[in-house]
Amino acid sequence: MRFFWKIYFSFTVLLLLSSGFFGIWMIQLTFEKSYQRALIEAERENRMFQLSFEMNMNALGELYQDDGIIPVTAESIVQNLSDSGSIYQIYNGSQELLYESKKHISFNDLLRSTLDIEEVECGYQILKDTEDTWLLFVCRSSVGDRVYYLENIRNISDIYQEREEYYDLYTIVMLILTAVTTVLVFLVTHMLTRSIRDLSRTTRRFSRGDYEVRAVEKGGDEIAELARDFNHMADTISEKMDELTMQAKRQEDFTASFAHELKTPLTSIIGYADMLRTMDCTREEILEAVNYIFHQGKRLESLSFKLLELIVSDKQTYKFRSLYVQKLAKNAIRMTSIKRKKKGISLQVGMEDGVIRGERDLLISVFTNLLDNAAKASEPGGRITVRGRQYAKSYLFCVMDNGCGMEQKEIARITEAFYMVDKSRARKEGGAGLGMTLCSRILAIHDARWRIFSIPGKGTAIAINFYTKRGTKQ
Repeated sequence: MRFFWKIYFSFTVLLLLSSGFFGIWMIQLTFEKSYQRALIEAERENRMFQLSFEMNMNALGELYQDDGIIPVTAESIVQNLSDSGSIYQIYNGSQELLYESKKHISFNDLLRSTLDIEEVECGYQILKDTEDTWLLFVCRSSVGDRVYYLENIRNISDIYQEREEYYDLYTIVMLILTAVTTVLVFLVTHMLTRSIRDLSRTTRRFSRGDYEVRAVEKGGDEIAELARDFNHMADTISEKMDELTMQAKRQEDFTASFAHELKTPLTSIIGYADMLRTMDCTREEILEAVNYIFHQGKRLESLSFKLLELIVSDKQTYKFRSLYVQKLAKNAIRMTSIKRKKKGISLQVGMEDGVIRGERDLLISVFTNLLDNAAKASEPGGRITVRGRQYAKSYLFCVMDNGCGMEQKEIARITEAFYMVDKSRARKEGGAGLGMTLCSRILAIHDARWRIFSIPGKGTAIAINFYTKRGTKQ
């Protein structure tokens, strides 16, 4: 059964049952109060009748206290009592009727016998005939050595009739209430479950591939909280799917780039080797072919080494130690000096003394790659600047060039494997697009933060912030 119908039937049944029980309880409560009031009045009338009877009989004296005087005495007493519509009867100890204020059907003597057996003074009984309901109230009275039973009978049919009328009226009210309640509960349930239906439709659309759809968040109840949780879940799933899509694309790009990087030098090597194997070449041609094969082989060797570094960088454990930044930078500068000299690139170094904690070979690799990339991006006669500044808890290392620069959208991708801003320039300079990827991995191992600033045609600046207070990196 749908949740809507569960709420609808639950509310309807609950309201009708509560209304039904409450109405029946009210009718019964009203009846009980009327019944108790009639009982109290009957007892009061009987007590007055008994008191008057005993006073009159005692006033006559023992000589006149016989059954023959009872009707006369009782008639005078009844005339003096208020007109309540009750019927008064007097019986002697032998259950013989001595007086009756009004002709009435004769009830059995069970109640009078019960008073004698249980030795109680008064009692009452509800009696019914074919048409009416009567309240019979009896008291045992003693005058001298004689016993009398004084009865007053009240017609309480109106109390029962009133209850039946209430039940009939209540039945009509309940039918109307049922009709109204079913409509109102239907409308209220529809409103309460509308958010759930909207959320359900949103969920189905999301499951069919509409990952941009979101639930409407209204109010602060549990359904609104559920909608917020759904939206948070949808955002998380969308982000993860975007990440998986980008990762798959990067893997495809990596595979395509890696295949291309292998294919170009291998094609050249195979071509020149086949030429040497099948053709008679002059010495100059042989030297040119061998030289090209050598350079392409070195390029493949460099590519394989960088790939190996990328693979093992996250799988090794490193023990960091204190290192002088100036010494690391000097080693990197010396290792990249040949390329700068070939292009006539000047180098300006301004570094403060500073100590950072890290792994020596990895950090030298980072500095070397940054200086090598700066040299590749610079035109002949360009300039590279290296700066370093010690702070209280960190050391800032910067490499700047006045080379070709790059667009902002390129900066976000330069750490992708085999990604090159200018592929023709990179291949001409002997690059494979792995240097910045390796730098990113190494800096992540050292918990260093770096930022890249670049303006097309004006140059690039890379700033790395090393934290100086570190422990052993496992």
